[in-house]
Amino acid sequence: MRKLVSKTTATVTAFFILAGVSFSQTQTRTGTQKQNQTEQQVQSQTQDRLQNQMQNQMQNQAQNQIKNQDQVQNKSQVMNRNQAMTVNQKGNQVRNQYRINEESQQKQMNRERFRNSLTEEQIAILGNKEMKQNKKRKAFMNSLSEQQRNLLRQDRQLSRSQRNEFRNENNPDE
Repeated sequence: MRKLVSKTTATVTAFFILAGVSFSQTQTRTGTQKQNQTEQQVQSQTQDRLQNQMQNQMQNQAQNQIKNQDQVQNKSQVMNRNQAMTVNQKGNQVRNQYRINEESQQKQMNRERFRNSLTEEQIAILGNKEMKQNKKRKAFMNSLSEQQRNLLRQDRQLSRSQRNEFRNENNPDE
């Protein structure tokens, strides 16, 4: 009887050991399969990202080429326009540029003269942070002398004439 029990125990133990080994092999295979699937998914995602990046780079390059072509085309149009100008037109353009420079210098001098004519009281009004803009403007305008008012008038007139000339030159149809 003892032999039978010991044989049965040995058989059952061997069976459990075989079942355990078989189970662990199955688990190892399943784990390996899952790991392989995960690696394949990661590789697939990486490839997709790389393809998207390459497509984006190609699109950016194409857009840059188009921009460069447009810039070259615009430059050539400007050059063609400049070459098509007659001698009189070029002379007028130079005279206009000279006149504009002179007017800008005159305007700058007028503004400098005006700034130099400001009194300490007027500077304090302009620097006051507590006054609202409208009140500050009214107080400042009321504090101006007749000479300062004339300087402001001259500056406004010069600005208006420059603006009107610019409009007329750039919009000859109007």
